[in-house]
Order: sequence, then structure tokens, then C-alpha cells
Amino acid sequence: MKMQYLSKKDVKAVIDELRKRICIDRVFIDFLEELEDDVKRVSGERFEILAFGAIPALFKTNRVELYIPTLYAVNVFYNTKKILVTPTVTVDEGAVNHLKNGADVMIPGIKKLSKPFSKGDIVSVFEPGEKYLITIGIALADSATITPGARGKAIKNLHHIDDDIWRASMQIAKALQK
Repeated sequence: MKMQYLSKKDVKAVIDELRKRICIDRVFIDFLEELEDDVKRVSGERFEILAFGAIPALFKTNRVELYIPTLYAVNVFYNTKKILVTPTVTVDEGAVNHLKNGADVMIPGIKKLSKPFSKGDIVSVFEPGEKYLITIGIALADSATITPGARGKAIKNLHHIDDDIWRASMQIAKALQK
């Protein structure tokens, strides 16, 4: 992986793009903006991660050309500040292993919604105990369509626990916290 500092102009463009997306919590964006002088781009083979300070906060892949909060960042914010960076769903136990292997989130596996979201919004996924988030992706349907008995895919899984982005985020956080 290759690491380089991002110019202030590039950081401003990323922050401005995040501000346009109502599904991302403003406190999270404000936090990133406070660290705009210390932003590094870490490039992998199929993704890049932006680290703000020592936090690997955003990623994008060759499948999606927009920056999305990393699971590392959404878990840090939830577990330290009790802030949900994106709308969330909670899945049943039967969905967990499938999601950890990269499967998309299916409507029947969703047991709870944190707040409404629209198709195209970024959504994070809690494990049944709601202690940590295991997947982040893009909504394939509006939350209003997620009802008992409904079928189909709800969220495209873009990043999950123990994938390449997760492992890179852990390495980046460890390296930058020294």
C-alpha cells in the first residue's frame, strides 16, 4: 500500500461532497473537517482509504466512485461517542455470517431500522446485539419498503468486517497512532 498526503484543495472537495449527502451525520463531517490539515490517502489494489489524523475514515473502491465511511470509523464513532454516522439496520443472527462473507443484505434478515433512508443512501448494518457494525453499503430500496413479508435485496454490501478494507484500516490505525 502506498501513502501520500492529500492537498487542502482535494480534502475540501471530499468534505464538500460529503456535506451534500444527507445520510451522513454532520458531527462526523465536522470532525473530519477539523483534521483537514492531516489527511493521507492510502492506495491499495482495489480501493483507497483516506485517513484523517490517525483514523482511517473514508474509503472508495473501483466499484463505487464516492467516498464512504469505513467500518472502522463508524464503529469508533458509535462506541466512543454513541453517534450513528449513517442510518442503520439491525439484522438477525442468521444473516451475520453471510454478511461477513460479503453477501448483500436481504430484506427478510432485517429486524430493526434506526431511521428512514432512501435508495442510494449509505447504510450501516448492526449485528443482532447492536454492539458493533459489521457491514456498510448502499441502499437498494427505500426503508419504507422494508416490511414484514417483503422480499429482495435491501443493501449492497460494499465493505464488511475482515475484508481487505477492514484489514487495511486496522493496519493504518495502528501505524498512525504511534
